[in-house]
Amino acid sequence: MNYKYPEDILARARNIKAVALDSDGVIFTGHVIEGKEGPLAKTRCHADGQGVSLLRAAGIPIVCVTGEHGQHAAFLERLVEKWNGLPSVASGKWLPIKIFSGVERLQKVAVVESWLASHRLNLGDCAALGDDLTDYDLLRHVGLAAAPAQAEDVVKKVVHFVTPRRGGHGAIRDLANFILDAKGVDVTSLLLR
Repeated sequence: MNYKYPEDILARARNIKAVALDSDGVIFTGHVIEGKEGPLAKTRCHADGQGVSLLRAAGIPIVCVTGEHGQHAAFLERLVEKWNGLPSVASGKWLPIKIFSGVERLQKVAVVESWLASHRLNLGDCAALGDDLTDYDLLRHVGLAAAPAQAEDVVKKVVHFVTPRRGGHGAIRDLANFILDAKGVDVTSLLLR
């Protein structure tokens, strides 16, 4: 898969030891079904859940950092609770995913840097997937910056990798495939864990 990427980008992907994800436009499509009392639903793709599982099975910790809060952040909290309820987390094989919500654009770098330090990692060890200006500063500081296909042009100009698929439609799986392929990981061996 990675044959078309320059060696310096592949080297960045090989070095990745952690992944930071935005929520809306990355995990979720960015579309919200609103009701009288607030948001009713957000949509996502199960292929992204598999991408999250593949990264975790490869020993790569994941953090979700979003500016969303309240009812809008509740969708992410429920999803991560589901992911963290998997048997591989309960058995200690996979690390739980951490969420930071209500984090504004300029705080994202410091929040991710602090989370990475708790894993004895730094920003150069981290990939981040973001789609808009709220992710811009973080993307400029990480080892591998990535954007989903529908990301704003200003974001696409500063990233190393643009996923073939849109956020909420497989972008996380694309990033997982890219990183694991660059590392030479046989994903079929991960599924057997």
